[in-house]
Amino acid sequence: MATSAPQDPHARVLMLDEVTARTAFIKCMGRTYTATALGDGRVALADATDITRPLALGTARRVDGDQWDVHTAEGSALLRTGDLLPALSALREAARPSRGQLDGHPAGGHPPARRRQPTPP
Repeated sequence: MATSAPQDPHARVLMLDEVTARTAFIKCMGRTYTATALGDGRVALADATDITRPLALGTARRVDGDQWDVHTAEGSALLRTGDLLPALSALREAARPSRGQLDGHPAGGHPPARRRQPTPP
């Protein structure tokens, strides 16, 4: 029989519109993220797990009511949400190198094909 773990009564979902100019630190799945409201209506999101090399993941901009458009640091649109956690998750996934890049291969993930030499007759 499967049972669910008891929920922390103090845990709650953090919404993007709750982020202020004071940097919020969010710990999730062994990583540390930051969220900071910028003066122009955007929220900057970063992975600060390695404090010597924080990684800017992207930004969120309010579009309608409690909905925000989330964009990568390169400007690619990812999703529309009001929750901070899905925004961080999508940005982290977009910033994560592909398996091929981790193996030292081009972005496609596979090493270049080697030319076969014809077999002599």
